[in-house]
Amino acid sequence: MLEGHVTCNCFSISDGELQEVGVGLYPSVSLLNHACGPNCVMVFEGGTLRLRAVRDIRPLEELTISYTDVMTPSQERRKRLQEQYYFLCECDRCTNTDKDADMLSGPEEDWMPLRQNIPRLELLQSEQKWEEVRMESQTLACGCADSVPDRNVYLLRLLDFALDACINLAQWEKALEFGTRTLQPYRLYYPDPHPARAIQLMRVGKLQHFLGSLAEARETLGQAYDVMKVTHGDAHALTAELRSKLEEVRAEMDSS
Repeated sequence: MLEGHVTCNCFSISDGELQEVGVGLYPSVSLLNHACGPNCVMVFEGGTLRLRAVRDIRPLEELTISYTDVMTPSQERRKRLQEQYYFLCECDRCTNTDKDADMLSGPEEDWMPLRQNIPRLELLQSEQKWEEVRMESQTLACGCADSVPDRNVYLLRLLDFALDACINLAQWEKALEFGTRTLQPYRLYYPDPHPARAIQLMRVGKLQHFLGSLAEARETLGQAYDVMKVTHGDAHALTAELRSKLEEVRAEMDSS
């Protein structure tokens, strides 16, 4: 019984790149209920968890967070929530299957192999076998390029795998190619400010800057900053880093 309570009420502690670095128990935040379209997000700075509102909240409106990745189809979200938190989500997004048509776009027989290979890619990624991750994710993505759009969540996961692999292999041009393809789907699935979208924009903006595309970098980093001011706040270390990078890009443009 105690183990079940801990499992349901603990949170994964993430670093600035949203990579899990540990698990913590935060009793106050664990009182918040779940929503697939939450009005708040959780952001860590070290071991400190901060709750941030991502849109205007009406008087007496309940504060909510998402217990799971909202960038997954309704059936998968509901299954995960029921298995881990023991409730069946009945929110509007789940009952109306909001966005599922986009998430599962393309012929099922074409995107199902992508879904089936994600666990293997996750394992390779955890083992930091970056060349294998790059080759397999790129091969799978190219194999369905004519039938499955980038907004399909399983293809989107592959693009993220390929992006991570190319960054770790210092293949900057390919990394930028994959990263750029993810931006519109991220905007679609995170319409409210969200840390994941801020980080993705920041990564792509850094690649654009490194490769000398200053105007594009200024635009992308500016979008990242607009999101991060909401999700992280002006005082967060990552926001300060992003602000510094944006100022660097602007200075280079002014001097050129």
